[in-house]
Amino acid sequence: MADELLVYEQTIEALFVRALGARLSPECRVRLREAGLDVSQKLKPAYSFDSWMKFIRIAAEELHPGLPLPEATFKLGEAYVDGFRETMLGRAVMSLLRVLGPRRTVLRATQNFRAGNNYTETRVAELAPGRFEVWMNEVGPYPEFTAGIIQAGVRMSGAKELRVEMFDYDGHACTYRITWKEASAGVESNGDLPPRTRRPSGTFRTL
Repeated sequence: MADELLVYEQTIEALFVRALGARLSPECRVRLREAGLDVSQKLKPAYSFDSWMKFIRIAAEELHPGLPLPEATFKLGEAYVDGFRETMLGRAVMSLLRVLGPRRTVLRATQNFRAGNNYTETRVAELAPGRFEVWMNEVGPYPEFTAGIIQAGVRMSGAKELRVEMFDYDGHACTYRITWKEASAGVESNGDLPPRTRRPSGTFRTL
């Protein structure tokens, strides 16, 4: 992992300019500016990971004040993917995901996330058709944000009845179990999996 964790300009653009720009209140813009992000100015080439986490928390609190922080950050993760697909890089990546399909999209987890930062490392285990576990080395204090990105990204690749669950979160790294319905199987591919310790808020599902 890199000595200094950096989040690239296109990541900030995707969430705070493309996805959320019109929804940011004057109060939210002031809080973001005080934290180091001025969305009215040209973005920096990169921002520190700690700053990125502050920006996410501010947006979650301001845009979803009635939701618990885990749910609010999950929604921001989904919104990030919508914004990313509007960027030049995002259009190319999302077009590729639709061609690759869910399985190969998950297998490319490191490449997909490294498009937006310099630190993500993953370990991917294929448990069965339509059943994967993905360990990620650094998701910060908001693992649900990354779960939202995974959910929206894999769904965009064509997965149906998708479910993302979080296990073994230690404050930095997190393991995500990703399951979806395989078209040829006719049933949801989440069968009899071994029990794991999970966070209570760690299941997100699209029906």
